[in-house]
Amino acid sequence: MDHYLFDKELDCPVCANKFKTKKPRLRKLPVQQKDPDFHIWYKELNPVYYNVWVCPNCGFSATESEFKKLTAEEKSIILKNISMKWNKRDFGGTRSIEMALETHKLALLVAQLLNKSQGYLGSICLRLAWLYREEKNEQEEAAFLKYALEYLENAYTNESFPIAGLDEVSLSYLIGELKRKTGEPQNAIFWFGRALDHPDIKFKRMIQLKAREQWQLARDAYKEQKEQAE
Repeated sequence: MDHYLFDKELDCPVCANKFKTKKPRLRKLPVQQKDPDFHIWYKELNPVYYNVWVCPNCGFSATESEFKKLTAEEKSIILKNISMKWNKRDFGGTRSIEMALETHKLALLVAQLLNKSQGYLGSICLRLAWLYREEKNEQEEAAFLKYALEYLENAYTNESFPIAGLDEVSLSYLIGELKRKTGEPQNAIFWFGRALDHPDIKFKRMIQLKAREQWQLARDAYKEQKEQAE
C-alpha cells in the first residue's frame, strides 16, 4: 500500500523540529462504498489514518489546516500541557488503525487546549466515530457520533461557513443524519427538511437525493417511536 503514500516534510510550529509524515495520494485510492454520514470505506488504504500530523519531538498534533504558526501563548500551552508529558514517538510511517485513533485523540486534546472552533472539534470527533466503526466498536462509535453532533450543531449556530469544510446545505444534512443515527428521529426530520428547503439544494443533487432517503428513514423511526410510547 506504500504506493498510495508519499513523504511530506514538515516544520513543527511549536518546537521547530523538522520531520516527515506520510500523506495519501487521494485520487488513486479505490473506493468500496459510502455511508450516509460521509464516511467512505476504501478497498485498500484509508486516508483518514493520516489525517493528523504529529510532531515526534514535542507531541503537537493537528490536521493539515491547523498545523500552522502559533502565537507565543499557544506554544506555551502546548509545551506545558503536552510536551512536558510527551513520550517521544514517531507516527511518520505506515499507520495502523490503533495509531490513527491515537493521533486523532491527540489532535482533539490539542484542539480543546487551544480553544479551536466547534466545527474543527466536531470534524475530529466524527472521524474518530468512523474509525471506531471500522473497528466494529459500536459503543465508542456512538459516543463520538454524539460528541460530533454537539460540536457541529453549536458550530452551525455560532460559526461562519464553511464549517468543517462543509457548506450550509451539506452540514444541515449531516446534522440530520447524526440526529437520526443517535436516536433523535424527530429532530433529524427537521434538519433534513432544512437542507431540502435551502435554495442551494438545487446545486447539490446527491445531497438532495440522500436527504430524501434519510428523511423517510427518520420519519419511519419517529412513527415507530410514537407507537411504542402509546
